[in-house]
Amino acid sequence: MMNAPLSTVALVQNPALGALLLWRFGKSYQEERLVEPAQLQAFFVVLPLLYHAPTLNRIRSTYESSGLSQFTKKLSEERELLISVQERSLKMRELTLSSIGAAISSGLMTLSYDTGRLRSNEARPPRPPERLKHHVAGADKLGRWFGRLSLDQAFALLWVEP
Repeated sequence: MMNAPLSTVALVQNPALGALLLWRFGKSYQEERLVEPAQLQAFFVVLPLLYHAPTLNRIRSTYESSGLSQFTKKLSEERELLISVQERSLKMRELTLSSIGAAISSGLMTLSYDTGRLRSNEARPPRPPERLKHHVAGADKLGRWFGRLSLDQAFALLWVEP
């Protein structure tokens, strides 16, 4: 029996890549917060933002120093982009959970069940292919932007319910 070829979406939206992107988000968050890891809920908006081309383009065009509020201002210029973040977050829950599981099982991340925080460990994951460099850079920006705000502030800016 022959396996069907994977779609372009399946090649990009897989738990291994998701684990790498979530790890990068967490590392940047921890650097911004001086080591404090991000709350688990924060990770559920990362992949929906990075895997949506129009949203990724807004992340790319926003300076790191501008922050999450400037990014959401750009998203709100096309209101449906901002409104759809919540829906995409819900649709991608399973992928995010699988990616978190892959990150934990590979040693990239550690979940504290007491605090509900997900720590990005010191690691040297394989370098992603050149075609994914914008996703990794986007994860880095998002981690820094989230690290500058409370989770409630970040979710309010993105119109996302925890």
